[in-house]
Amino acid sequence: MQHYDSLREKLALPFVLLAFGVSSTLSLFAFGLVAHIEERAILRTLQVELESFRNRHAQNANAMPIRAALLRGHFLSEIPQFPFPRGATDSDHAEIREFDGVTYSVMLAKVDGRPFALFYDRSYISENLQQLALILLVATALFTLCSFVIGAQLARKLLRPIVKLIGEVSEKARQLERSPEAIKFSRENYPADEVGQLVGELDRFTLRLHGFAQRESFFAGDVSHELRTPVAVVLGIAEVLAEHTDLPESVRGRIATIQRQTSRMAHILEAMLLLAQEKGGDDDASCSLAEVIDDAVADCTPALSGRPVTIEVDIVDRVLLRAERSLAYVLISNVLRNACAYTREGVIRVRLDQRGLEIADTGIGIAEERFPELFRRHAKGLDSAGYGLGLSIVARIAERLDWLVDVSSVPGKGTHFRFVFPATGSFPFS
Repeated sequence: MQHYDSLREKLALPFVLLAFGVSSTLSLFAFGLVAHIEERAILRTLQVELESFRNRHAQNANAMPIRAALLRGHFLSEIPQFPFPRGATDSDHAEIREFDGVTYSVMLAKVDGRPFALFYDRSYISENLQQLALILLVATALFTLCSFVIGAQLARKLLRPIVKLIGEVSEKARQLERSPEAIKFSRENYPADEVGQLVGELDRFTLRLHGFAQRESFFAGDVSHELRTPVAVVLGIAEVLAEHTDLPESVRGRIATIQRQTSRMAHILEAMLLLAQEKGGDDDASCSLAEVIDDAVADCTPALSGRPVTIEVDIVDRVLLRAERSLAYVLISNVLRNACAYTREGVIRVRLDQRGLEIADTGIGIAEERFPELFRRHAKGLDSAGYGLGLSIVARIAERLDWLVDVSSVPGKGTHFRFVFPATGSFPFS
């Protein structure tokens, strides 16, 4: 089963992703900018205070370093536990270090030749940056959520005409099942945009398609109707001629051939008409498949004249099939005729049971490369003199009757067809 790919999600998701990308980028940029400004401010404060202390110390050797809540200075000799080297430094430089459980920005320098350090408590800055990060994270989440809501509403608004069109198409399809009249869409009920153009094109397409289907249906019905009368006349005349006992045996054989072929033509006309109609009209029909097999074998047997080929029929179960007799006859007849055409010697076996029908031969078989297109129209082997329609018709009838088709073949050893009946499609009778 194919996964449902929602067009609404496709429209809303890029909108949400774009909003999230923009908001998160701006948040990261804002956080980085504020952090950079804070670092520059701390460094500038340390530099200014260091220069101020140097000036005061130069004027008064007893001047005290700054002692404030966030900033304080010490000579390294005053804090022996300070974890930095007490050697001389070549230049002033700042570092971030942790001391006594507190993180400081430390400016290391020399004052009057003695190692000196300024400590700036970063606790307040860290708390501010954490609060800023939380605010930016919440703002990004809210902006993304708002974008999702807006995107979903926008997608729903854009897809409303399409959803309406889907509903109308479904309703038209149900109407088409009840009535064969042409369906028409109301373009004025849709906006004058691409959806409106789609409705207009769909309207023109359905009208053309209805016209084509109607012409094909009329053609099949008219041809079937017009040919039934002459076929019935020919069959009647053949039956009358067959009753004359004074006719030569060769003539009587020709008359029997006319009877068989005329009866076959009647079955084919009926089957073609049924295939051209919607499925459902023949659901209540039934036929004895054993009798259909007997008729098909009788019609195909003359084609084997002069060849060492026999047809063996094994009726395990006499089943009554829920199907039109003409459809079953055309399917079996076409498969049997193929078997007769491609079997030079050997046996053609027909087996019927309650579960299905098997037709196997010992003919030349089917090449492996032909299997992908075996049931396509006009697809035929190199040795075929026909039009490549027989197995295509077999496939269409099997699909209509809900028969499963299984074909196996070995080149040079024959072909095996198996048709599996649906669970409720057949039942035995005596």
